[in-house]
Amino acid sequence: MSTQQYKSDYILVSPDLELYYVEAGTGTPIIFIPGWCGTTEFFEQYQLPYFSKNYRVISYDPRSHGRSSKTLENNNYTQHGKDLKALIEALDLKDVILAGHSAGCHDIYAYLRVFGTENIKSCIFIDYMPRPIAAKKGDWAQYSNAMEVGEFINSTIYDLRNLLTAFIPTVFMRNMIHEELSWIMDQLLKTPTYAAALTAVDEAFADYTVEAQMIDGKIPVLNVVSEWSEGWVESAQIWLAKNAPDSEIFVLGKHMMFFEFPDEFNAEVDAFLEKIK
Repeated sequence: MSTQQYKSDYILVSPDLELYYVEAGTGTPIIFIPGWCGTTEFFEQYQLPYFSKNYRVISYDPRSHGRSSKTLENNNYTQHGKDLKALIEALDLKDVILAGHSAGCHDIYAYLRVFGTENIKSCIFIDYMPRPIAAKKGDWAQYSNAMEVGEFINSTIYDLRNLLTAFIPTVFMRNMIHEELSWIMDQLLKTPTYAAALTAVDEAFADYTVEAQMIDGKIPVLNVVSEWSEGWVESAQIWLAKNAPDSEIFVLGKHMMFFEFPDEFNAEVDAFLEKIK
């Protein structure tokens, strides 16, 4: 769907992995990280042209996503964090702003768990929580219990296309036209089923609460929260007030708000970035 032209290349991270990335602009680097099964193309249409006016904007396909190598091993977020470190070092980036969408937030948290905040200027978490399974009723969480996780994993393993057919329309507020839905489906299905299942399991059972607490007040943090479901915003606000009170928060659209409402999203993120220059 993207018609823009940017620099694109591959970085050899290990003998079995080349990461595909795109970039535009100069200045302080911002890395946009796609979520579960996502690709760089989700950010190429709206975020790269906007932010590249004042920043060096980068997006990449995590391992087994998009155009990056499909690896049989290490399809987990701990490794994703290490891969992110390798990308930053290979591009010689300094004072990096990390922006992750959905499970891409766990790439950031995994990085922080291993490497801390050194060389990280700020973090932007786009509509995802550090602990996806609720510890108690009313928590900001993707799943109420492990049984729900099992149902999602089974659907991923046995019929990923059918799962995505039902899932994709729920992440937008408006009714998407067929061509848009088909394009998003094509992007997500570039991730093999085995990698989709493995990362879904790892993401669901993760708990990065400590990392969220650790960076609070240490570096500027923005949480973008959607109106994903009833009570979602309120539970996010309560969780953040308790665990990351210095984090900024703004509410917009549904889960793909950066794609559906790019003007509003870009303006809010830009205003946050202006404050931390």
